[in-house]
Amino acid sequence: MELQHEQGEIIAQRYRIINTLGQGGSGTTYQAEDLQTHQQVALKALSLHRMTDWKMMELFEREARVLAQLNYPSIPQYLDYFQVDTPQNRSFYISQQLAQGQSLAVL
Repeated sequence: MELQHEQGEIIAQRYRIINTLGQGGSGTTYQAEDLQTHQQVALKALSLHRMTDWKMMELFEREARVLAQLNYPSIPQYLDYFQVDTPQNRSFYISQQLAQGQSLAVL
């Protein structure tokens, strides 16, 4: 799967992409800087153009709703859910507190 965003790109006039954290079946997760708070965040992106079926969208929206309700010290805090429309595509995003440390895949 090709990357949706490049380093330095600004999303929704708020998030600057720092690097790619990983790719999965439902999208790509980036390390980004929130330009309003100057905090580093995890920004998960799902492109309508790259979806293979509507179930992916349903699961992504459900993930955003569940994350918004969670409040536990060991779970990265949910920050935002939004979409960006362009003439070529519609993309959906979840912004979360960035969890420091290694990926579980590395461990």
